[in-house]
Amino acid sequence: MCKYINGIIVVVVLIFASCSQRSENSFDEIAFQQGDLVFRKGTGAKSRAVLYADSLGIYSHVGIMVLTDSAFQIVHITPGERESGETFDKIKIEPINMFWRKDRARHGAVYRLIDNSLGEKAAQHALRLLEKEVLFDHKYQLEDSTQMYCTELVWYCYLQTGLDISFGKRSKVNAPMYSGTYIFPSDIYDNEEFVLIYKF
Repeated sequence: MCKYINGIIVVVVLIFASCSQRSENSFDEIAFQQGDLVFRKGTGAKSRAVLYADSLGIYSHVGIMVLTDSAFQIVHITPGERESGETFDKIKIEPINMFWRKDRARHGAVYRLIDNSLGEKAAQHALRLLEKEVLFDHKYQLEDSTQMYCTELVWYCYLQTGLDISFGKRSKVNAPMYSGTYIFPSDIYDNEEFVLIYKF
């Protein structure tokens, strides 16, 4: 009887483990389009700080999907993910498997504008900012586009096409070190103009 019960427990554990583990190669099956917004809930203290400040937040970081050499990649900007030899936090490009790597992402999602006619143009603006090697804005000043934070980057790329993807939504924060008006991830994806394409 004990062997039977133990066998059931082992089977249940294996089934649960296989369901809860995500394959980092499975993302290749997502039908991406240029201009898609790719979100993640990070694993570190900075991610927790963003979600603490963003009371409606599910995700703490975002990038924009671009097409280069027939491969989809994500342009984004975040602190603390410098390449070897880099001394500054700056804009970067990487494949989805890196962006959603298990040590970087607890959860992730892809959102797309219902009318995605401007997606390709927004992606081209993201590539132009990549060429300029824009630095991360540690002061989080939305008025200054010479340096940017993650949501500002994707918002700015679409703004250059004539569309405000936050649709005017802003979040006010009154904290000792950060006090002001910002665009949080939820200010973007929590809009009726976006449709959820994929999440894990």
